[in-house]
Order: sequence, then structure tokens, then C-alpha cells
Amino acid sequence: MQIKTFVFAASLSLITTLNIPAFAQTPDSPNVPINKIEDTEKTNNINKLLDITGSRNLSRKIITQLIDSLKAEYPQAPPKFWDTFMAEFKPEEIIDEYIPIYSKYFTNEEIEGIIAFYETPLGKKTLSVIPQVSKESTAIGIKYGRQAAERALEKLKSEGYIRSPK
Repeated sequence: MQIKTFVFAASLSLITTLNIPAFAQTPDSPNVPINKIEDTEKTNNINKLLDITGSRNLSRKIITQLIDSLKAEYPQAPPKFWDTFMAEFKPEEIIDEYIPIYSKYFTNEEIEGIIAFYETPLGKKTLSVIPQVSKESTAIGIKYGRQAAERALEKLKSEGYIRSPK
């Protein structure tokens, strides 16, 4: 595989893996801070929320896991590439890009409310079980997706769109 194709595949995998799901509806009109003090306070609260939810540590773990899986998938990539890639990759820069997203969809008061929830026993439990809930939910989605694909292929075969291998 050419190195450009490999870098593209690795980058695409990384981007899609680090996309953290949001659990809120998109507002019709985002609330924008009205002054610098509110903006600073909101940014600090968003950073606190990212810390409480473990987003900073999670992104580092995801990157390490992704690199391990990509190394197995692309054994022809030289070790120097992986070392250089890890040295050049800055998880903090990705996290910094989350701040405007949270700011766009949540007011400072809403962020403070989310923080308050995550500091309760139920909030802490939620944070601890969400990874497992997501893992199990993803497995169900994959299972049903495979079944739907198999049914679709069988239907297309029966309608003559797909020929059976001879």
C-alpha cells in the first residue's frame, strides 16, 4: 500500500474514532456568550466538564488503541512512521476543538447543570457505565445491520439483481 493511501486511511480512522457522541438536541439558535468574562467562565466550565467526563484521558486511550489496531492492519508501515505520528499527534489540540462545539450548543448555565449532574452519585454511575452501554449497543447495531444486509442480498438475488457465484 502506498504511504499516502495509508496516511489517509489512518487519518480517516482516527477522525471517526475520536468523534464523541453528544447526548443533546440541537437548539434552533445557539447561545453565544455576551462578554469576555462570561466567555472565559464558560470556557473554564467546558474544560471542567471535559475533565469530569474523562474526555481528555479517553482521547489518549482511543488514540493508543487505534494506533495498535492500525499497526496490526498495516504491518508494512515502518516503526519510525508510528513513532513520528505519535510525536506529531496532539490530543489536547483535538480537545481544544471541542470547546466551541459545546459553547455553540449549551449556555454556561446548562454546562454548569451538566457538571452538577455528573458530580452526583447518579451522574458518576452514568459516566462509569456509558462505555459499556455504548459497546453493547454498538454490538446490537452491528448484528442487526448484518442481518438486514443478508436479507437485502437474498432479496436482490431472488429478484435477479445479483447472480449466485458458480
